[in-house]
Amino acid sequence: MTFLLELELNSSLKATIQKLDEEESSISRKKQPELMLELWDKLAKNTAMARKSIRWPIGQVLPEEISYDDQKEVILLKGKTTKAEIPLPKSKIDSLTAVSTAKTSTSAKVKTFSTFAVNPIETNDIGNLSKSVESVIEGPLKQKRWKKLVTSLESLESGAASGALSTIEQSQLVEAIREFAADADTEQQFVDEILKSVILARILTYRNEDNLLKYCIEMGKLELVEMILEDEQRVVSEMVLANLLKLAAGKSEKRADLLKILSRNFSRKSMTEQTSQVLTTLESIEIMLELIDIYKSFEEPKNQENVAKKALGLITILMDAHGSRIIYEDELHQKFAQISNFIIEMQSLLGTFAKFETKNEVSKLDDDFSQKCIVRKIQLVKHKLAW
Repeated sequence: MTFLLELELNSSLKATIQKLDEEESSISRKKQPELMLELWDKLAKNTAMARKSIRWPIGQVLPEEISYDDQKEVILLKGKTTKAEIPLPKSKIDSLTAVSTAKTSTSAKVKTFSTFAVNPIETNDIGNLSKSVESVIEGPLKQKRWKKLVTSLESLESGAASGALSTIEQSQLVEAIREFAADADTEQQFVDEILKSVILARILTYRNEDNLLKYCIEMGKLELVEMILEDEQRVVSEMVLANLLKLAAGKSEKRADLLKILSRNFSRKSMTEQTSQVLTTLESIEIMLELIDIYKSFEEPKNQENVAKKALGLITILMDAHGSRIIYEDELHQKFAQISNFIIEMQSLLGTFAKFETKNEVSKLDDDFSQKCIVRKIQLVKHKLAW
């Protein structure tokens, strides 16, 4: 393959565009160029984390620029005469970043030994963890096995056991936690301890951790979810964020919860789908009204420059998700009118700013033109004609 372009997505990931050689291309007989988009872990360069084949138009110059559009959530390829957009949701970038971070963690593992002898034999912590997980899966109602699992998890640094469990083992562990927590004899305080140990150890992949967070929300264990929200390296799905919005909608004071949600990245398409399924029309209206207040009154700290922008974006997402339903809710029309007026005001402001920007550009052109010209005032002399 012939290397063409490279794009830095964040501190952990990069994207590359390469041209497949004719013998590698599945469509070489048609003479249509085939490009390969690959996502790479910067610290593990042996194998691409994801790849996608792209067909470039016949006879067109290959792309010369590559960039990422945050609004559309696409990778943009530009040639002299051709442009291509390749979908890449932010949630996918966050998911791959989390995998990269877990795999390349440099934190030191806690070492355990079998005896206090002169030359003690070091035990395999990962092996002990696997045995503990197998034990609780086989007997999910036996508290002693759970205590042993918690001890194994606490002996590991965060991320040290990433990849130790298969996907099936992870899903079985989540189901075992649910079964143990549902038992009448189980103390919920100990369940919280188990959940916290599992979350801190990072032994679950994105999908299984997502299911565990959904369970925490269902059971009202929001402290554990907030612990994930505050960790910028952890990925939180739109499904979890939508459920957190639902909880916030039921509170009299929503702002603190909404600000935590706005601190996370989310895909517009996925967020629209999830909020449409999770939120009622009334809940959506209440959240939009609070987001308007946040947008109007929020003073941006230096470390949260995008909060107001995200608040406005979330309003438009909720409008897309519930706009058609609001028409049939007569009692909500007055509140919806407030939201509509706010959006109209924002559109008017955007038009005003565009006019100012255009006028400023014209003014600059006038200034440049006047600097290149010299204006002189002359006085004409009148002469009488002799006939």
